[in-house]
Amino acid sequence: MADDAPSILAGYITEAAFAASAEVTTRTISRYRNQPDGLPFLKLGGRVLIPVEDAREWLRARVVHPNVRRA
Repeated sequence: MADDAPSILAGYITEAAFAASAEVTTRTISRYRNQPDGLPFLKLGGRVLIPVEDAREWLRARVVHPNVRRA
């Protein structure tokens, strides 16, 4: 196997790294994953990995745009 081969897990980060990046706890990330339309994830060998691009799309879908006419 070549050392310069790309990682098969490129584009995934650990749940802990995702939580640190979002400045929340891993328990919060676990709750996000367990929602009906939850955060996408992959469980591999007991580790939880988050696909970065899918997570960004999931976050974008949750952006709230306030109704300015509702003051």
